[in-house]
Amino acid sequence: MRTLATTLVLGLFLFLPSLSGQIVPEVPESKDRSPHLEEFNGRTVFFVDGMPFVALGVEIPWRKLIYGKHSETLRGYDYLYPAARQMGLNMLKVPVKWSVVEPGKGVFDFSYVDHAKAMAEENKLKLVLGWFGHYASGDGTIYRNLTSEVFVPMDIIEDAETYPRAVDADGIPHHNTVSYDYEPIIQREVDAFRAFMRHLREVDSEDHTILMIQVENEIAVFGSDRQNPKMWRDHSTNSNRIFAERNFQDDLTFRAQRFSENWIRRLSDAGRAVYPLPLFLNFVGGKVADWMIGGAPGEHLPFYLDNCPNIDFVGLNLYTSADSSTNDLRAALERYRVGRNLPSITETNSGDDHVAPRLAYLSVGEFGSPIFAPWALNTSYPTRFEPYVLSDGTLANGAFALHECYSSLNKALPLIAAYGGSERTAVFMATHPGQTFSQWKELGGIRVTVSGSHNGQALVINTGLHKYFVIGYKCGVSLRYPESGWPGIKRLKVEEGCFQSNTWVGKDAERYTVNQSSNTLAVSLSEPQVIRISW
Repeated sequence: MRTLATTLVLGLFLFLPSLSGQIVPEVPESKDRSPHLEEFNGRTVFFVDGMPFVALGVEIPWRKLIYGKHSETLRGYDYLYPAARQMGLNMLKVPVKWSVVEPGKGVFDFSYVDHAKAMAEENKLKLVLGWFGHYASGDGTIYRNLTSEVFVPMDIIEDAETYPRAVDADGIPHHNTVSYDYEPIIQREVDAFRAFMRHLREVDSEDHTILMIQVENEIAVFGSDRQNPKMWRDHSTNSNRIFAERNFQDDLTFRAQRFSENWIRRLSDAGRAVYPLPLFLNFVGGKVADWMIGGAPGEHLPFYLDNCPNIDFVGLNLYTSADSSTNDLRAALERYRVGRNLPSITETNSGDDHVAPRLAYLSVGEFGSPIFAPWALNTSYPTRFEPYVLSDGTLANGAFALHECYSSLNKALPLIAAYGGSERTAVFMATHPGQTFSQWKELGGIRVTVSGSHNGQALVINTGLHKYFVIGYKCGVSLRYPESGWPGIKRLKVEEGCFQSNTWVGKDAERYTVNQSSNTLAVSLSEPQVIRISW
């Protein structure tokens, strides 16, 4: 029998006093073991297997899966899974083309999905799957060629009468772009997405290998030439009728409203009803109008948050200069801090630069992102010929910098997931890549100073009164420890370690310095590590 005294002891063990005197859990647990978003301490936190989690990955492409030869090409990306594990990723972002899972009308084949799941489990990775029913990063949104970039089933491509094509402002229909203002295409895709989610529920509801689903990719009307107003909306007969009947005044508002309410909402509602995994969209960085948050015709963040209750967040695909400042990176994420949205990076630079590692610390630490994923493991962008993984599976170029970043974050992942984006966290790094730096911030009433070089960085988390975790590498961290003299120094505890599940496992740190003249405690993080400081 549990007595009142036992209950109180357990409560004291599981919960710590906050700076305000309230009792909050240091690393919370959820009774719901499935991947889901849940409120903790006033924030929305991503949980997996009952623990706070951040999906730290890289995307893989889709081009090796050839239409009509899916069984022969199914293993085309197998070499990337062990490389991802070696890099310190905990997740791979894997696109799934609609054409792959529905080779014939109403006939479904999930062998590629099952194979990706098996490869992930073999390499101790999780998966984020991208539903590619409509692709918008180049010319054509239902196909770009008839081999590797066929996105919808071939019977839809071949039947423009049942599935009418989108028409530009000059009245020219584009055969590789379907109109989403006709019911047959919507219903076909809803049925396929529902079948896809049903299969995931059947094969993964116990394993939780699959974390969340990206619904479509960088949605737009025609895909290419996004700055051309003639392609900002569909001008097919049905689209023109709806535009006139609803008294729309501009093409961008019309497209965003229609895409969100008549397409993405219906897909996400159908998928969530079958299997309630988190669902998200990804938008292109940039803008086509000053008022529009999103970089393609069809995107506008507030419309999707308002019209699609089952879209959990909208991620940002941010490609930027290798020399981008921290202010630039923060500003891009800040634009996506709208309403209930969780600003996240769902694509970014994958070349031999330090954009991704720096952006990861900012995104996860300052904005509380549930996912961070550059594009792509074997293809570098926006620079060319600098892939993370070579064709023989060896690591190269920017893989080592990303490994440093991810391996440091993984050592304290439950803690970072629980506190990232809150006032209890602070991120320190140089303003521009390669610079030496020294910065200070007040955190929990204590002055924290970080100095570093060679693209070192740190994330400091204050979890309670006189308790700090320092995550980082290639930097030194000092705290204005107020009790540096004797006997206060006896209460000081400095440990190096990591979290195993939600439990801190540490050992006494071998090297730290207490300066009694300046009342400072200093630790050095020469390599990726986590230091726990308490008194």
